[in-house]
Amino acid sequence: MKKIVISFIGCSLLLLFSCGDDESNVATSKSKTATNGIGGCIDFAIAEKYQTLDPIKVTDVVSFHIVGQIYEPLVRFNEKELTIMPLLAESWVIEKNNLIHTFKLKKGVHFQDNACFKNGKGRELKASDVIYTFKRIYTGEDGNYAYTFLKDKIVGGEDFKKSGGEIAGIKAIDDYTVEFTLTHPFPNFLSVLATVGTAIVSQEGIEKNEVVGSGPFTYSKINDNKQAVVLIKNKNYHIADDKGYALPYLDSVAYHYVELGQQQLDLFMNNKLDVITNIPPEAIKGIVESQIADFQDKPVKFILGRYPQLTTSFLSFNTAIEPFNNVKVRKAIGMAIDKTKIVDKVLKGEAFGPGEHGIVPPAIKDYDFSSVVGLDYDVAKAKQLLAEAGYPNGKDLPKLLFTVGKGNTNLRVALEIQKQLLSNLNINVEISSLSLAEMREMNSHSKNHLMLSAWLGEFPEPLSFLSLFYGKNVPTSIDLPSFPNESRYKNAKFDKLYEQALITIDNKKRYELCLSADQFIAIDAPAIPLWYHENYQLIQSNVKNFQANAMKIQYLTYVKLMDASMEVAEK
Repeated sequence: MKKIVISFIGCSLLLLFSCGDDESNVATSKSKTATNGIGGCIDFAIAEKYQTLDPIKVTDVVSFHIVGQIYEPLVRFNEKELTIMPLLAESWVIEKNNLIHTFKLKKGVHFQDNACFKNGKGRELKASDVIYTFKRIYTGEDGNYAYTFLKDKIVGGEDFKKSGGEIAGIKAIDDYTVEFTLTHPFPNFLSVLATVGTAIVSQEGIEKNEVVGSGPFTYSKINDNKQAVVLIKNKNYHIADDKGYALPYLDSVAYHYVELGQQQLDLFMNNKLDVITNIPPEAIKGIVESQIADFQDKPVKFILGRYPQLTTSFLSFNTAIEPFNNVKVRKAIGMAIDKTKIVDKVLKGEAFGPGEHGIVPPAIKDYDFSSVVGLDYDVAKAKQLLAEAGYPNGKDLPKLLFTVGKGNTNLRVALEIQKQLLSNLNINVEISSLSLAEMREMNSHSKNHLMLSAWLGEFPEPLSFLSLFYGKNVPTSIDLPSFPNESRYKNAKFDKLYEQALITIDNKKRYELCLSADQFIAIDAPAIPLWYHENYQLIQSNVKNFQANAMKIQYLTYVKLMDASMEVAEK
């Protein structure tokens, strides 16, 4: 980990936005903050439009943030320790060697008011809604991430998927009790139930194509436009604070479309965004030097923090097509990329470190990620491997299509990789900067050779990352979508390790299996880890009760906007 010059607040994360409009399409909402921090609108910035508002289809971070405010799963991750906490389920019991999980639902939880319900009033959420939600997961397209983890895990799930009826392993004992019976022990079952993909939906909302959940904020098409998406407080939310005040405190949350980099930074400095991450690396030193008074003044104007993320950026190969169906070509490229140079020169140190180990990042507690040995930077060995693969000095290799996401940092990383591959191996790559949707479309039909990717863990477990290479998730045709295994990697030895880890309850033994699987990927190289994430972020000092975390969870139920005078009055 790089040392930093000043003392940072290490646990401060968020992405927040405003509810007004001006020449920059982002207007400050601080004047809308009510007494004691009750009310107001918090402002986030997002670089491109969300992909979906359907929980089972969420595969991108923007959709994850927005959908997570509207819908709720049975349980949730504590935003500090990332442990499991009650949400829609107030308690649960696990019996018979981890095979039976029984959940007691919280009474009095209502879906948000919506025209899909009788008289427009949200009805109470009950056990039948849980069963409907999981039936939908099993009947949905194979690409939904919740199904990739629930496949073959719940008794009768696959039979239901084939022929309908009921899922034998999910029963409503009564209106407020649901029992799950698993096919075998599954240590990450509660974690899967805390993901947005298993958030509980209503049959009325789905059938009438309405975005309606039980969460703290509601969605309306009239508040969704080309400038921003604004979510409004759910006035019938089921959680209150310790004084009995109905939550959330905020009136609204706004996500504005603002290009990554300097534009977001400028808006933040003008107090028109509440929090930003992905600060341009070249701007960090300038912020510290020119704004040092803002950190020292009492009260401070904003806080600069640095925090690790449960995220790895990597170069993903399409292993189903030439030349990347050849492991020697994959390893040659991996050994020809100077990852330390990318971190130091391109990212300006804004990373935990270069991807010198496995695909699993260091932010997972008790997982010895550093014991995984990755591919060394060795140009001579890379040239040798490329020649052994039949492409001496890059001869006869086609021009390779390299797809990357939008954003200045992505492009600069891609350009550096392009430069290194040409210089070190005489390999030409053609860079195409695309939206996430465009990248997914190209990958769906195997039109790209390699892709700059990043993965944010769905839960704090190595299996969330190793799932990216599970061969049984790959379709038979290269012209069909392959998610989450976008590298289309298949290896029976890796699959066996992964499957053993999935059913191993003992943490130590499971992590040993995961380390073996992680090491296998590091050597067989369907993907090349480039760097592990650790980002700076800026937060306005009046944002209270927001807890940073490695999973980028935005738990806004208790968040307040308070100036110094309000804090004194409240104390």
